[in-house]
Order: sequence, then C-alpha cells, then structure tokens
Amino acid sequence: QTIVNNDPNLKPEKSWTSEWSAEQSLNDGKGLLRATFFHEDTVDALYSQTNTLVTPNITNIQNVDKIRTNGLELAYQNSDVFVSGLDLAASVTYADSKIVKNDKFQKSVGKWQPRVPQWRANFVASYRANDKLTTTFGVRYSGRQYGSLDNSDNNAFTYFGFSSFLVADLRVRYKLDKQWSAAVGIDNLNNKKYWAFHPYTQRSVVAELKFDY
Repeated sequence: QTIVNNDPNLKPEKSWTSEWSAEQSLNDGKGLLRATFFHEDTVDALYSQTNTLVTPNITNIQNVDKIRTNGLELAYQNSDVFVSGLDLAASVTYADSKIVKNDKFQKSVGKWQPRVPQWRANFVASYRANDKLTTTFGVRYSGRQYGSLDNSDNNAFTYFGFSSFLVADLRVRYKLDKQWSAAVGIDNLNNKKYWAFHPYTQRSVVAELKFDY
C-alpha cells in the first residue's frame, strides 16, 4: 500500500554551480570555438519519489540529499565557411550526473539523474544563396535518459519512457520583398520514432507566410 500526500518538512533546493570556459576566435572574428567545463552540486533536489523508510510507503515530492554533475561542452560556430554564405554551428555535451546520496530511497544512489542524458549534440548548417534564399539543415542528438530516480524504467520506447534520438530537420526560406517572406520546412526528416514521456511527432511538414511591419 502506498499513500500520496504532501511533505510539511520539504526543504528548498540549493545548487552550487561553477564553470570554466576557454574561447578561440576564428576566421577574423566571424567564428568562435569554445570549450566549457561545468560542475554542479545540488542539495535537497526536489523529485517525486517513494519513501521506503516508512510503512506504508509514502509517495510525494521529497528532497534528494545530493546530486553531483560534472561535464564538458565543446561548441563551434563560423560564418562563410569554405564558400561565401555558408554558416555552421555545432556543439557536443558530455555530462556525468549521478545521485550520490538519498537516504529515503537507497536504490537510487549511484544512478543517473532523471532527464539528463550522458551525451547531447547539435549541428546546424545554413546556406544563404543570395539576399532572398536561405536553406537550413540541422541534426539533433540526445542519448538515453531516465524518468525514475532508480533508473528502473528500462523500456524507453513507451509511455513514461525517455529514449535516445537522432533527428534531422530541413527548412527553406525565401524573402519575397522587404516585408513578406515564405518558408517551408520538414521536421524529423528521417521519421525517427522516439519518446519523452509521450511519443514525439514523426515527419512533419510546416509552411509559413510571414509579414514584418
């Protein structure tokens, strides 16, 4: 039997965060290369969990004693790469985010923090053929995520699951005149099936007609 109620002794979540970045200018100031190391210690993190120290068990928003995150991000952006009008932007992020103390739910200690993937990456290429026509292609990647504190949600491709994904998007924009522009895009070009609590939309076509004052 499990009881759901509020915790009158709930504490505010507190985080100590720090980061160190190094940047390098590229292409006469048109581009930038950046590396960032980040660290975060979170005390009394707020999560819904079941307190197994009491009988019957009680499920509510509770404090997770301590979560520690260390990570590294590399980011790149540049304009007029190889040819005039080609802009590139990319980033890759690694995060080691673990629950290091949780007295109310010992099974979660040493597990990954929910909704934080180990790897995440993005890539965007935009080509300006002229002053009117722009084409953009992007790729998004996220590694496996968990929704539960003890990482017991093993089936990521179902309701309440958080799966990995690799998705490509495409967009073409044409400027009709000073105020009017039209665009058409395809989201999830590769028709990937993936989940984040619920299924995400698969291949979708979007059209846009825009007027700027």
